[in-house]
Amino acid sequence: MRPVVCLALCVAAAGCSGRHFVNVTPGHKPASSATPASQPPGDSLETFMDKVRKLQAEARPERPAVATLEGSNPALAAAAAAATFTPSPASCRLAADEYRKAGVFDKAFQFLTRALALDPQDAATYDALARLWRDSGRPDLALGDAYRAAYYEPRSPIVHNTLGTVFQALGRRALARAEYERALQLEPTAAYALNNLCYGWVLDNSPRKAIAACENALTLQPGLASARNNLGLAYSINGDAAAAAEAFALGGDAAERLYNTGIVRLAQRDYSGAIEAFEAAHSARPSLAEAAARARQARTAAALARGEE
Repeated sequence: MRPVVCLALCVAAAGCSGRHFVNVTPGHKPASSATPASQPPGDSLETFMDKVRKLQAEARPERPAVATLEGSNPALAAAAAAATFTPSPASCRLAADEYRKAGVFDKAFQFLTRALALDPQDAATYDALARLWRDSGRPDLALGDAYRAAYYEPRSPIVHNTLGTVFQALGRRALARAEYERALQLEPTAAYALNNLCYGWVLDNSPRKAIAACENALTLQPGLASARNNLGLAYSINGDAAAAAEAFALGGDAAERLYNTGIVRLAQRDYSGAIEAFEAAHSARPSLAEAAARARQARTAAALARGEE
């Protein structure tokens, strides 16, 4: 949009200096640096007005480059476009997941809301909503959606695994383990459920059971880094520092070691220490969205421990 140029001519005798001022809307500037501040000697008013109109026509607002999340993340941009132009529960969930991984929870929620509008009984969408609330540090709000997912798809191991993680985030560990075990009944090779069961035993200070669950998970999926990390936690709690160090070394880089430290402190209910470690892990690797999610979880746990909402 072209800037508005206001020509103020002093034609009144009182208080007028006889000069003509050209005022340009703040934030814009003419393309030429030779903008006249007054009518040049010898120019008629008509000639002066023609010059001002020419400057007005040539002027353009500055257009600073603005980087957007979509512009810097091709996968997110493609998913958002697919959900916008060919909406379906699946395409909306995919877009929501990309925004969730980027830490933009409000946009993720918007796309999941669209998915539910297309299919109000879609268990996968309720499961995604539950995970979104959980990762944003509100497992209390996640519980209802996790239950709805289980209601619409009671034989889904993924749904029961998610419900278990919500229970675990709420501190209801026995119920969490029951859901992981239910998931394993439905899918005995579900390494992700075994990994969560391992972590549940870590939180319950039962390292031997945790070690067994994590080793089973790694047998099924040797490259599961989170199971390797949880195995290190289990060894650490069991007093085997050498085995813990070896497991952590195989589990990841410096950011993941900081993340592991946060997990240990969270298990020990050292919430301030956990928050510090998770934030350091996220700073070391900003793409490690799970570290930011765990930091929020630790803050929520600290608030609950203080009796706050």
